[in-house]
Amino acid sequence: IAVYLAPTRALVSEIETNLLRILKGRKGIEVTSLPLRTKFDAARSGGSRLILVLTQERMHLLANVLGGDFSIDLMIVDEAHKIGDGGRGVILQDAVERAGRLNPLMKLVFISPATQNPGELLADAPAGTATAAIGSDAPTVLQNVILATQASGKPKLWNLVVRQGATEFGIGTLRLSNSPTGVAKKLAFVAAAAGERGGTLVYANGAAESENIADLISQLQPDQEPPVIDPELAALADLARKGVHPNFRLAPLVERGVAFHFGNMPSLLRLEIERLFKSGKIRFLVCTSTLVEGVNLSCRTIVVRGPRKGQGNAMEPHDFWNLAGRAGRWGDEFQGNIICIDPHDNRAWPHGVPVRSRYPIRRESDAVLDAGEPLLRYLSAREHASPSDLERSDEFEQVGAYLLTTFLRLDSVGTAEFAKRHPAAFIADLDDTLGRIAASIEIDPELAARHSGVSPIGMQRLLETFREYAGEPANLLPAEVASDDSYDRYVTIMKRINANLYPAFEPDSRARLFALIVFQWLKGKSLAEIIRRNIAWHEEVGRAYQLPALIRDTMGLVEQIARFRAPKYLSAYMDVLHLHFAQIDRDDLIDHGLDIGTQLEFGVSSRTLISLMELGLSRMTAVALYEKMAQENLDQGQARKWVTDRAAQLDSLDLPVIIVRELRERLLADDAADAAGAAN
Repeated sequence: IAVYLAPTRALVSEIETNLLRILKGRKGIEVTSLPLRTKFDAARSGGSRLILVLTQERMHLLANVLGGDFSIDLMIVDEAHKIGDGGRGVILQDAVERAGRLNPLMKLVFISPATQNPGELLADAPAGTATAAIGSDAPTVLQNVILATQASGKPKLWNLVVRQGATEFGIGTLRLSNSPTGVAKKLAFVAAAAGERGGTLVYANGAAESENIADLISQLQPDQEPPVIDPELAALADLARKGVHPNFRLAPLVERGVAFHFGNMPSLLRLEIERLFKSGKIRFLVCTSTLVEGVNLSCRTIVVRGPRKGQGNAMEPHDFWNLAGRAGRWGDEFQGNIICIDPHDNRAWPHGVPVRSRYPIRRESDAVLDAGEPLLRYLSAREHASPSDLERSDEFEQVGAYLLTTFLRLDSVGTAEFAKRHPAAFIADLDDTLGRIAASIEIDPELAARHSGVSPIGMQRLLETFREYAGEPANLLPAEVASDDSYDRYVTIMKRINANLYPAFEPDSRARLFALIVFQWLKGKSLAEIIRRNIAWHEEVGRAYQLPALIRDTMGLVEQIARFRAPKYLSAYMDVLHLHFAQIDRDDLIDHGLDIGTQLEFGVSSRTLISLMELGLSRMTAVALYEKMAQENLDQGQARKWVTDRAAQLDSLDLPVIIVRELRERLLADDAADAAGAAN
């Protein structure tokens, strides 16, 4: 069993798709991104070998489901420098360490671009373990950094200068069709002029900006007489209209060979955009920071101005070169251009256009430990205060949870591998602080380790709240989504989590909205249906909205609340609640079925939907098909048979062409191959 860890769902989807394509026709190897135990158990019992493509959060979900049975033979960590990212770096570190503890013989491979100190990733390897750091500066393609500056007094003329090392030399002038006013028009007009051959990526600082720039580029494309729309682009537009909203801005743009791409989009839509860009049918693609997170799109030209990442922060040099690495990828394009607009504008480029070099890796946990005394004060105050009332909680909360969990497991952080990288006196003070906290809580190491980044202090506070509850204990549970009171239960649970575990769903005034999104997601509603209901709610209460922003916001709520925060904190809530039930002799209330974290990650609660996704379908396809199915408890075999029995009718089910294609490729291709083999 191998686990391939990738930092984002977008990259997980791409890697899974690529592995399935590479391994197509090969028997004995399965690939999945679902953290479910069925295929894992089959592989351990002598069945097909298994490759699991997961984010670090999904790996923790799978380890929770399997418990002591979680043992893998090989782990590959892609974009390994993300171990230094604020917020999720420590979750990745914890995932690697957890897998290593459960199988000390596991082989581990880290992959990271342009890394100055790759050996840092090997520093915590157990004593006696063979390690090797392999670095290379050898370029596989020629990449030209081109600086584009507006000619004085001539807004349509842009001087182009190539930078090679410390040398710069002019290569000519680019003439724009219109005078650009504002950042969006500069990016759009330069891209349209420089990227006429297609294969052009434009980096946008946010989803809204990506839509606006793509719209501008589309207006500069020549009209065809008579109008002709490529069938594959028409199919993508149809998927956008049916899978998101009839007026989703993407649809008319792709019909003109222009698209935008951001992380909160449904995976099936993103993957089809990427496929058609690679094929050349989408000529211009406007992307956000999803591209920096590793989505492997090669191109001829990247156009960028003042790239930002996160909340308006200037992009770090290593992220800039990770982005620039898409220009001219080996095997696709042998030369690539990175056009940097307004390179001398200090507001756009506070530190100038980054120079190519190697960049250091530093674990998030080590960076936080270097804070010293402020970290100790935070941990001491955390015993009695909510993170929302404490300074630097965004920086300290998750690493603090990791440190306390490590102490609970080892009885001292002094013996942890990270201790050797920090002053002994500080580690001793940290040990004292953590020891005082540990003495006041009942959360055991196993429970704490199940919830990476969630503080055992918050779990203890939640346990005490359960003990103080005077009502029927069963009312502390979420109700089944088909129940009339399910929505209200989720509202109450989210507020309880805010008050005790972590303020993940604050402010409380938004808990009803968050609960509604989670409730609809768990019911297996399509994204299009969730968006329709959000629009209806706005109209019902008379709240003004802009449709493009509402669509983006709804996508963001699904991804950030329903699929990220809710699985993380509701999983911890349920585990602490089960502990409470066991302590009051109410084991009858503990449900050992599919855990809430997995249900939320994939937006499924019925057996049929789970079976469809276990068969390899995207959620968008599984939900579209489920809406045509009467039975909610079909296993994998029954779900496959339902599709097989209707193979000849798929084109008449009013499903988007791309969904029908996925059904045929994932569920019917093997049947067709077997039939052909039998005929021969």
